[in-house]
Amino acid sequence: MLKLDNSLTKRVEKFIPLKDKRVGIYVCGPTVYGPVHLGHARTWIFFDWLRRYLIYQDYRVKFVQNITDVGHLVGDAERGEDKIEKEAKTQGKTPTEIARSYEREYFEDLAALKILKPDVSPRASEHISEMIDFIKVLLKKGYAYEVSGNVYFAVEKMPSYGQLSGRNLKDLTTGTRVKTDPLKRNQVDFALWLKADPQHLQKWPSPWGLSRAGSRGEGFPGWHLECSVMSEKYLGQPFDIHGSASEHIFPHHENEIAQSWGFAEKPLARYFLHSGMLLTKGQKMSKSLKNYLTVRDTLKTYDADTIKLAFMMTFWRRPFDWIASTLQEAKKIKVRLVRAKIAAKEAKTDFSKELIAVLDNDFNTPEALTIILKNLSKLTSKDFELITRIFGLSLKETIKLTKKQEELVAQREKARKKGDWQAADKIRKELEKEGIALEDTAFGPRILTK
Repeated sequence: MLKLDNSLTKRVEKFIPLKDKRVGIYVCGPTVYGPVHLGHARTWIFFDWLRRYLIYQDYRVKFVQNITDVGHLVGDAERGEDKIEKEAKTQGKTPTEIARSYEREYFEDLAALKILKPDVSPRASEHISEMIDFIKVLLKKGYAYEVSGNVYFAVEKMPSYGQLSGRNLKDLTTGTRVKTDPLKRNQVDFALWLKADPQHLQKWPSPWGLSRAGSRGEGFPGWHLECSVMSEKYLGQPFDIHGSASEHIFPHHENEIAQSWGFAEKPLARYFLHSGMLLTKGQKMSKSLKNYLTVRDTLKTYDADTIKLAFMMTFWRRPFDWIASTLQEAKKIKVRLVRAKIAAKEAKTDFSKELIAVLDNDFNTPEALTIILKNLSKLTSKDFELITRIFGLSLKETIKLTKKQEELVAQREKARKKGDWQAADKIRKELEKEGIALEDTAFGPRILTK
């Protein structure tokens, strides 16, 4: 039986879905103000593996991943400029044009990485009415309060606040990334709805902040609200698995848990899974630090299989440092896998039982990769089908070469026919530096991977 490390309970627990063989998964999606980077990709690749594994185990999975196209302010703050609006002003476009452009890129990047498309990809901007209704319930129940057109969640109403992050409510003052707000009763309270300044571009009529003339106030939702509202709409409450990277444990997921409990007085989700952050030179990879690598740029150097194999080498909950040596090792592993796949014969093995046993143990991909490589010479075509199905790998025999690489392959063949093994070996090593592995056959060279 599958066991997973639940961030909520701090224990590795048996995975028992709420509805027999049906599983609801909600994973935090992109804020569409810029290109997707590898930090995002690492999280989404892990949840794609988990989704594929559950499908392989005959679960009916409904996978929801939101599109944040409003409400996410610069610095994850509750005051200031919307990330999408800031980018829109920089590029001289509308917020909608920016959001839709980067949303398209996000879906194209998912496809390029061979990540299954979500079953539902709800946009925050298209669920404003549901968010307003959600807030009305919280106000009626006394979990929220309105001040000058802003609506805040009263954290003191939730004695269990901090259960996910392990933070003590008494020790929290201004909260993470939150500046002092004179309108709040308590500085740990968080915004559900914010009154829009005149220059704010994305705003909607609301029941709050009425003027003396009686006109309705305009505003926009707080960042945390959308996930509670859209997960409840598409998966119900509670649902099975809520996932993201570890950076979202506090305050994002902590606040989701609080507001969702206030709304339905039920848990938001049964299992919270948080993947480790992606690092570069020991620092978190992020747009704010300007040390990120986009998926698109990375795919110019490494193919999707190599990226995934590299991620498999580190346990999903631990940080992953993006260094060249790890990627080179992943390239070599792909070469070995492709060669073994070509040579695979039909025979009965116990490989699937071994693989399932380690994946059931908190989805231990480093151990899974060890088992794959240990059994490489014995693997059958069915075994490879299992590997590619669960991990979304292609393991293709050949790749498309550049014109220069094609010329080098041809020069090497001429050298081999002349018996100039030194020249042939020199060219082979040069190609290997570019990630091109060759296997000589009676019918000419076979190009295995890049």
